[in-house]
Amino acid sequence: MIFRGRVVQGWSGEIRGKVLITKSKISFLGDVDLNTGKIVGTDLDIKGERISSKIFIFQEGRGSTAGSNVIYGLSRRGLAPKLIATHRAELITISGAIFGGVPMISNIDEKIFDFLDNGNEAKAYIRDNEACVEEASEGQNVPF
Repeated sequence: MIFRGRVVQGWSGEIRGKVLITKSKISFLGDVDLNTGKIVGTDLDIKGERISSKIFIFQEGRGSTAGSNVIYGLSRRGLAPKLIATHRAELITISGAIFGGVPMISNIDEKIFDFLDNGNEAKAYIRDNEACVEEASEGQNVPF
């Protein structure tokens, strides 16, 4: 199944990686450790997981405007996700992704939360100016 969304911070080619997904709202300031990329928010179902090099999918951001600085800092340290995908975008996450050069999708179909699981392999690509995310299998190519 292909899940479509709006490109916020574009990229070229295909992004592949393991999925880290939660229906929760994420505050990058407080829920993510800047020095490790580890989820530390005590109320999150993904506590203890690392966002680094993952396709990180969540409902929307929450909290402090300093969260954008955390995304930027994670990127500078090589600890940022490969891709941020949200159902609802807000300015904190958007500005962090742009300043940190982290590819980002918004308005991703909410059905993705019932389809993908943590640890699934997924791929993301842009086709006809629309972002697409789907579960990936080894050796599977982008359907262009």
